[in-house]
Formats: sequence, C-alpha cells, structure tokens
Amino acid sequence: MIFISICRSETAAKLLHILLLLFFCISCPHFIVPSIALAAQDEAYGIVTNVVDGDTFDVTIEKAGAKIAYSVERIRLADVDSPEMESENGPEARDFTYAVLKNKRVYLDIDDLSATGRDSYGRLICVAYLTGFYGQPLAAPNFNRLLVDSGHARLENFTNNEFDPHDWRNGPGLALQAEAEPLQSLGEDLKQNLTQDLLPRLQDSAEKELDKAAKSGWDWLKGQIRV
Repeated sequence: MIFISICRSETAAKLLHILLLLFFCISCPHFIVPSIALAAQDEAYGIVTNVVDGDTFDVTIEKAGAKIAYSVERIRLADVDSPEMESENGPEARDFTYAVLKNKRVYLDIDDLSATGRDSYGRLICVAYLTGFYGQPLAAPNFNRLLVDSGHARLENFTNNEFDPHDWRNGPGLALQAEAEPLQSLGEDLKQNLTQDLLPRLQDSAEKELDKAAKSGWDWLKGQIRV
C-alpha cells in the first residue's frame, strides 16, 4: 500500500509539472521556442556512401521520412553553391565534403515547401546535420554552414525552398549575443545601484561603527588612566 501511494504521488507530481508547463506556455505570449529546436533535424538519416561534389552526395538511408523514395538518396545541400568539378576549386570542395562526411551518418532536414522536397534533378533539398558522440544530430553548425564557412561554397538564398540561411548560418552564437545585451544592461543597473545607493550606506554604517569602536576605546583608555 505504501508503494502504491508513493507511485500515485509521483504520478500526480509529474502531471502537475506538465500542467504548470502548459499553463506557462499558454499564458506567456512572449515565450518563444528557439528556431533551432523546431528544425526537423532527424526527418531522415543515413550514411554518406558517395560524394559527387562539394554540395552533392549520396546517402544510404537508415531512417526514412515521408519524402524518402529510395534506399539511396542523392542530397543537394540547400542554399549553398560549391564550385563545379570542372572548375579549379571543384575537386578541393569535393575533397572537403568527402573528408568530413564519407562513411559518416548525417541527419537530414528535407525541404517542406515542395510536395516531394526535390529539385528538378530529383535530388532531395536538405540542410544536413552532423552526428555527435552519442549518435545525436548536432544543432550547430550544420554542414551547409560549415561548407560556406570553410570557403568551399558560397551562400545562395534560394527562395524556392523553406529554408532561411539566416536561421542556420549565424548559429546559436547570435542568439546568445542577443540574450547577453539585456543581461549587460542589468549588470550596469546593478553597478549603478551599488555605487550610488548601497555602497554609501555601507560606508556610512561602517563609519558609525568605527566611531562607536573609537569612542569605546577612548572611554576605556580614560578609565585606565584614572585608575
């Protein structure tokens, strides 16, 4: 009976926690879920088995989403453009993608703007995410951004897909910087309050205590002299 009561109390506590969380989300209109958390990073995933060029590669699918049609899918990275293989920098871009992705698992966020998520060549348009130590998708940097930042592709914000490069190119650092601004302002306010209000009061209090101590010491010394 005691065990049942404990289980019931724990269940009730969990339900209460969920209800409070839902109430917070509903009652706070300014509560916003970060865009990175909303990205479908594991819509599909698989192992990169072939690299065509810097921004195009083949994935042997391990988990298939609704838009996956084949066991091996050709992926075209969204909103980036690597040099063609016939150009001077094409092989170097391909080698970079090969070095990072070949035989590695990638997680795919497939374009939802079109019904199939594909371009006119039948390739899936994706933002690709790397795999972490525990096999989880890494939120940032995604491989699209990494390819551009490494100098092996240029940013091309195509408007015929769902993706906005601003959401993934800047990464979480921008959000952290934005969050730091009000904190910095709060720090300045706190510093001003300390220097203009609290510290003078502490100093005044300390001076009074020193005066009391000095007076007590003087009274004691006078008593000793009289003796």
